[in-house]
Amino acid sequence: MSKQKPVFYFNNRRPTVFPSYFPQAELIMKRRIFIVYGLSALMDLSCTSSVLAQSLTAPMMSHPLICAHRGWTSPSGTENSLAEMRRTHKAGPFMMEIDLAKDKTGQIVLLHDLDVDRTTTGHGPLAELNQKAVQKLRLRNSSGPTGEHIPAYSDVLDWAARRPDVLLMLDIKDVPPTDALKPVRHQSLSGRVVVLTFHEKQAREAFEADPNALVSVLVTKPDDLATYRKISGTRRFAAYVPQNSDPALFRAAYEAGAVVITDLLGPTAIVDAVSPDEGAQRAKALPIDILVTNTPLQLQSALRKRL
Repeated sequence: MSKQKPVFYFNNRRPTVFPSYFPQAELIMKRRIFIVYGLSALMDLSCTSSVLAQSLTAPMMSHPLICAHRGWTSPSGTENSLAEMRRTHKAGPFMMEIDLAKDKTGQIVLLHDLDVDRTTTGHGPLAELNQKAVQKLRLRNSSGPTGEHIPAYSDVLDWAARRPDVLLMLDIKDVPPTDALKPVRHQSLSGRVVVLTFHEKQAREAFEADPNALVSVLVTKPDDLATYRKISGTRRFAAYVPQNSDPALFRAAYEAGAVVITDLLGPTAIVDAVSPDEGAQRAKALPIDILVTNTPLQLQSALRKRL
């Protein structure tokens, strides 16, 4: 079968109305279409029908695309768990944010903290545990220990490669961008990941590590946009704008051509500080392309009520 270009349908959606400071909703829709075509082109999807193409690209048409923080649908679940991610994907699908860390032997696994105490049955820094010791641990959630191991990053990418609509947000933390993105390139997943960076050096390394991955940079002021626009050159980048930023900063990121990311997370990041209804309101009032939350199902419901 020959490859077919993805087909997008908008007839079942009503146009979004934005505040007076952002009057041209049609331009926003056109920009979202442009972003979707750009990202879907990177995804290198082999589609046998327009219906299949629509199903693969539909998540990118959300207003905004919902990202499940730590891969779960609720803080009562198991964070950075492959089993949890499978459930989240089935419930959404949603983009999923995961945290990367290295054990003593250099293997990349999914873990948020420096030590394993909070989220597993073990104790001590991950960096002091070899692969054998890591495999003995079991993940823990709010109900207690589970039967699941700490997932290897390679296993998560293997799973994502078999599911063409899986989208990942990578919080690489102290893992070098080259180490995090080399297996992504090997699995041909560059077009389906967003790489979070939070300082200039890390961002430069991420841009160099994979020419096709979408690199997110932290933007707290307009000057940051100019800096990263220069660093990225002709590449599209994502601007991670803190949730309480002035609406003008969201607009500036939009006008710079960036994919705009923000979140609803609270100080601990384990729960949201912003309710799903308020999050939906912000998503309709601001040019937000990807919205990170700990409660993706509730946010999804709140967004649908505002369509």
